[in-house]
Amino acid sequence: MRILAGIIIFCVGMAPLTAQDRVRLIDLPNKWNSFLQGSMPLVISVPHGGTNNLETVPDRTCEGAVTVTDMYTDELATVIAGRMEGAYGVRPYLVVCNLSRKDVDQNREVAEATCGNEKMERSWAEFHGLIDGALKEAVERYGFCLYIDLHGHGHAEQRLEVGYLFEERELERLYRGAVLPEDAAFSLRRLMCDTVDLQRLVFGPRSFGTRMAEAGFPSVPSLQDPFPQPGQKFFGGGYNTKRYTGADHPGVFGWQIESNMKGVRDKSGRPLFADAFGRVVLDLLREHRGWAPPVR
Repeated sequence: MRILAGIIIFCVGMAPLTAQDRVRLIDLPNKWNSFLQGSMPLVISVPHGGTNNLETVPDRTCEGAVTVTDMYTDELATVIAGRMEGAYGVRPYLVVCNLSRKDVDQNREVAEATCGNEKMERSWAEFHGLIDGALKEAVERYGFCLYIDLHGHGHAEQRLEVGYLFEERELERLYRGAVLPEDAAFSLRRLMCDTVDLQRLVFGPRSFGTRMAEAGFPSVPSLQDPFPQPGQKFFGGGYNTKRYTGADHPGVFGWQIESNMKGVRDKSGRPLFADAFGRVVLDLLREHRGWAPPVR
């Protein structure tokens, strides 16, 4: 039994993988959110994959409310966990919202996320309590943690959009050599050191985006595709990425992933993407933090 952020989770052994390489998440009592206990310094949250639209909760209609579902992102996360467990003997922590975005948006601050609904305020607090607890546990155990906020986009360009909290033109300026202000907020600051600068982390040959592109999953930013061109849509990171890589979470670094449908979130693409993601993430953890799974 583990207690995360005051929520009691009874951990069960890994269920055998199905044909879809799924793992069994633990539903919290009300089934608003689900959790998977991790065994490595990686936490993946899935805020917008839920499809359960509660009859007792009015659909969100407050100013700024977005209600589109990121289809199959919950399935993609469980395939990632299952494939990593099978190949390396370790798995990420997963925090998944099962509720429709019409009820709650788990990638917004609480007022916009819930449009003032008290029941959904409890769901929001539960979801973020699970992330907080998982990150705290991972940092206490390993000294650091990689955080990924997993989303899906419907943009014309079929590529991963890697969100380090830079907007489109900020990426372009950075790629062309601009120097950021000392107080600039971005999600990779804790990976920077005397030998690793920001340009290399975002665009370099060993960056996440470049390695995923080399594995067959086009990504922006990357060495191959450094910044979106004018007119191309791009999501550079949101509330969760800002919150969990910020000052209140020392030891945590990470980014948002906006995944495309074809070849990534679709049924045939999920295991291929999961395998590439696992390899790339473990390489990054080894290179930047000296961490590797225990020898099996």
